[in-house]
Amino acid sequence: MDAYDFWTKSGCADSGTYPLATLALRPGNEANANVLKMLFKTGTPVDEQLAVADRVLAGVQRWRDGIAEAAQTERTAVDELAAAREEIAQLKAERDGGEGE
Repeated sequence: MDAYDFWTKSGCADSGTYPLATLALRPGNEANANVLKMLFKTGTPVDEQLAVADRVLAGVQRWRDGIAEAAQTERTAVDELAAAREEIAQLKAERDGGEGE
């Protein structure tokens, strides 16, 4: 089964504690928002639950790290563009009137 939804600023992940170690992903906090609830079958050994949780955590961490890398790249590009514009303005000012020294 594939299910798709769009995350909003109010999206969240909630969890329950062992022995009902549930994970609920809610892309938005609106009353009609979809919720994906994950849980283990009764009797699933705690070590198996931990192994699954570790895999989920690793996947979410990779997802987060990719977003963080893109955000840093975007911030760097914006900063470099601002610095280039500042330098251009300074060079124009020097050319036009000897200002900026």
